[in-house]
Amino acid sequence: MNAFSHAELSAISVEELASPQSLSPAEMLDVLLGQNFGVEYQPIVSVQAGEVAGYQAAARFWTRDMHTLDTNLMFAHLHQNPLLLFYTELQMKKLQIDRFPFGHHAANWLMLDLDIDSFMEANQGINNPFIDLFKLHSWSERELVINLVENHHTADAYRSQRVIELLQQNGIAVAMEDAGVRWGMFSLSAFLDASIIKFNGMELQRLNESAAEATVDWLVSAARRIGVQTIMSGVSDCQQFEWAKRLGVDCVQGRLFDRQNVAIR
Repeated sequence: MNAFSHAELSAISVEELASPQSLSPAEMLDVLLGQNFGVEYQPIVSVQAGEVAGYQAAARFWTRDMHTLDTNLMFAHLHQNPLLLFYTELQMKKLQIDRFPFGHHAANWLMLDLDIDSFMEANQGINNPFIDLFKLHSWSERELVINLVENHHTADAYRSQRVIELLQQNGIAVAMEDAGVRWGMFSLSAFLDASIIKFNGMELQRLNESAAEATVDWLVSAARRIGVQTIMSGVSDCQQFEWAKRLGVDCVQGRLFDRQNVAIR
């Protein structure tokens, strides 16, 4: 397990990302079957304590000659092949759990993004390999929080609710991504059932100021009353951090905390 220094990580972040569409089918299979991927652990910081509370694992992909691939485009490309999407997601989750240095950081939980399509491709019932993997770490000090992504359509809201039910039946905490943004689908039942609600502060601030503050105030107030934790992502400067603090957000993450990233190939 090799962790990058901050200088090396900064070099990776400014490197021009390659598009997976530029790869031949053979080169794409080489990336996936050769497991030319890694993980970057991004800190989630407690607003009140000012300390790292947890980490969120982000996938990273490379070609054989170590050119970095665009992660978002990679997953969009994989959606064209559900079987490869499922295989890649499952292998990536195993990597993200196995390589996280539990005990070497004060953080007591790890958040993993879970693509709903890959979960449903595996099995829509209890006999699901993702559940089998996550169960190994549920009800333990090494707490996993599963963050449901791609909640963009009405059908996704229904499927998210089913995934939440299956995960919670096995003692696995769930976070919901993109509450309140223009591409997200808001489900009240999912809001009530999730352990964490995430929303993007940068996107909300593109609304007018009063609308942004009213939205965050409602999300935070409702979450606190039902025992749900809030995380504001996209925090890139001290002004946004202070905005989150003033509005009572529990935790934040974003480029402001890049120096605390841990990247592993």
